[in-house]
Amino acid sequence: MLKKAELNELKVALTWPENAAEFRLWFGDKVRYGSPADAIWQQIKGNERGTFAFYQNEELIGFAQAYEKVENGIHIACLIVNPKVRGKGLGRLFVKALMENAWAQEQVRFITLNVYPENTPARSLYKDLRFQEVGENNGMVSMQLERD
Repeated sequence: MLKKAELNELKVALTWPENAAEFRLWFGDKVRYGSPADAIWQQIKGNERGTFAFYQNEELIGFAQAYEKVENGIHIACLIVNPKVRGKGLGRLFVKALMENAWAQEQVRFITLNVYPENTPARSLYKDLRFQEVGENNGMVSMQLERD
């Protein structure tokens, strides 16, 4: 189940990365590892952007943002999946729910995201969901999915 995220869900998700390297895969280089949740929430504009939590059986499975970064496009960012459930297909369900939410907005023509080249599981998932690699952006692979 996809729902609008709140600060408390970010606080839980912040416990998932075990180190700065894992945290970087989630937030990139702009958010400092170890920052307080309140500061991160403000930095990612949690109240202004589409910020989502994904639940299964009342357990928080994922946290992400999906917001209009450019006209007619939704950008997925800050996506993390609970490490207890990784590799079980729940991340795929989460991304699909974010995609369905985006496509439900009639004006949306494409979905974008960025992923680090070394994040092989995420890149594989996005490619499997038909995202195309369209370039590089600050050391990250830019990916895009066009509306059918």
